[in-house]
Amino acid sequence: MFRHSDPEVLVVGAGPVGLVAALFLQQHGVRVEVVDMHQRTTQHSYALAIHPGTLRILDEVGLSEGLIGAGRKLTKVAYYEGRERRAEIDYAALASGHPYLLILRQSLLERAVEEALRQRNLKVLWGHRLQSLDADDDIPRAEVAKLDQVATGYPVARSEWVVLGSETIRPAYVIGADGYDSAVRRMAGIEMEEHGAGEIFSVYEIEAAGELPAEVRVILDPDLTSVYWPLEEGRCRWGFQIRDAKEHATSFERLEQLIAARAPWCTARPTQIYWSTLGLFERRLTRSFGNGGVWLAGDAAHQAAPVGVHSMNSGLVEAHELAERISWIHRAGAPPSLLQQFATETHEAWQGLLDAGGVRALPGADPWVSQTAARILACLPASGDDLEPLLKQIGLTIRLRAEADAGA
Repeated sequence: MFRHSDPEVLVVGAGPVGLVAALFLQQHGVRVEVVDMHQRTTQHSYALAIHPGTLRILDEVGLSEGLIGAGRKLTKVAYYEGRERRAEIDYAALASGHPYLLILRQSLLERAVEEALRQRNLKVLWGHRLQSLDADDDIPRAEVAKLDQVATGYPVARSEWVVLGSETIRPAYVIGADGYDSAVRRMAGIEMEEHGAGEIFSVYEIEAAGELPAEVRVILDPDLTSVYWPLEEGRCRWGFQIRDAKEHATSFERLEQLIAARAPWCTARPTQIYWSTLGLFERRLTRSFGNGGVWLAGDAAHQAAPVGVHSMNSGLVEAHELAERISWIHRAGAPPSLLQQFATETHEAWQGLLDAGGVRALPGADPWVSQTAARILACLPASGDDLEPLLKQIGLTIRLRAEADAGA
């Protein structure tokens, strides 16, 4: 593990957020290296939708067109309570180059970004783990180990990771995009705070016979949330919030039971379960997005309920912001305070999203919409400047947290 020079930025984590950060850094002429302790990108993922605002950002690196060709455009998100359709949001009304929600598996997004990096001669160092990080100096000191998987055990074979070697890197910046259990966050001593109870979801990706609605449907029953995502022809994904992990079962009987109870409007019958899993989704936010030479983005900094797909989409926006500001500082001599400004603004926006302190009903709003405003916000697959016009369609408005606090 020898190199001619250290990267200017070390990105830890090769999920969509880390890969996009590297792509934008490379586009800005910043030397970047991406490491990930795993051997490949994800196979099954919860993230399934790219927000309109995220597509606008991906336009800048020429990714959107290919992703749109691989995904499915949807313009409507409907909110149900049992059989009753309570509200509908139409993305086609957005004043945007991408007035729709793009349904696309996270794995396809990751492959597209990694291929774009490969075309720019930037390879991800899979099987490389951050061993230690010293952020006390002006320039971070990171130790990265190369891993290999070896077979061990007798008479039952198993495998374990061994360290083949390590090296110390002195990048100007480290971006932690290494997910829920972030090593960068832990080594930098940045704490996470809970923002409400976690949610358990049973997730099923299936094929079904019969008519499948060509829109996202969110079911907000009094205590539990469910979601229906249409995929390619004849295929869809269901997510059902449950109270206890013991309620999950990968069986047609259990799936049909859940559909009948939560979505009685659905007439399509499951014919195949491609995969099913159980997921715990916590509502957490880091106390800080970073300082000095170490910064966080994506799930390393925040986690949220799955229906709005906020953590991944906001993470991609954060990756873009970090890359742009680092390039301004490192290449154009802009003040380092630009990064602290990013951290403050992003933290405030996430507080507003997780605490729903800035969403309120407008005069004349439907009573059900008024009562479920916070849950609607959490389950709306949109972010940034698109939130306000979409929410206004159903009689809601959202303000920045600072403005909401000032008016309290």
